[in-house]
Amino acid sequence: MTTPVQAIDSQDRSGPVPSPVWPPGQTWQTLPGRPPVLLAHFTDTAAYHAGLIARIQALENDEEMSKRYVRVVSGTKVHHLDRWNSPEADFINQRAIEFFKRALRLKAACVDLSWATVYRTGDYTAPHSHLRAQASIVYCVDPGDDPRPDTPDGKLCFVDPRYTTCCNLEPNRMTYIVIPDMRAGSMVLFPAELVHCVNPYAGKRPRITLSWNISQNPVPGSPFDIMSGETA
Repeated sequence: MTTPVQAIDSQDRSGPVPSPVWPPGQTWQTLPGRPPVLLAHFTDTAAYHAGLIARIQALENDEEMSKRYVRVVSGTKVHHLDRWNSPEADFINQRAIEFFKRALRLKAACVDLSWATVYRTGDYTAPHSHLRAQASIVYCVDPGDDPRPDTPDGKLCFVDPRYTTCCNLEPNRMTYIVIPDMRAGSMVLFPAELVHCVNPYAGKRPRITLSWNISQNPVPGSPFDIMSGETA
């Protein structure tokens, strides 16, 4: 069974990371449409991204922590941020939890599963949604390079007829792809049931994201009992 995460003070710090978990005055925007999709941009990434990337690169070679999937399932994943023995990972994990609690106005949160995804040329994620969670969060560590910036290559997209912005011509008929402005330091929070995908990545530098499935209360069992818990 998953373990509940205790409430976190917005000024708590993780190891040597010199930034508050929730910076003073930090806000988020609500993207157009329903249900709500929230997007926050953090500007303190210089304090922790280098260490975070270095830890992810090191753990990619750890067979117990990482796994290389077929391209349609996003390439390489490194699970369980809370087990990385990394102050930078602990810090961004706390930030995701704080975002969830603030956005949903909750005092408690439980991470069912967290992971890094490293996309290399040709990797992508087929449309899917997440089970076992109230909300999912995706954080952009490195968007990689973008050889065709006028296309949705390598972009996170929402493709769900239940998301009103996707249905710009007729209700419940998905005819429009919603692409959040995800750059280094961007964190998007959305209902876990929303169908989303990542288009094939065409860049050369690895594209790195972090993801969380979070609920107010623990969910019995293991997220690895179902393949859906591993995609994002």
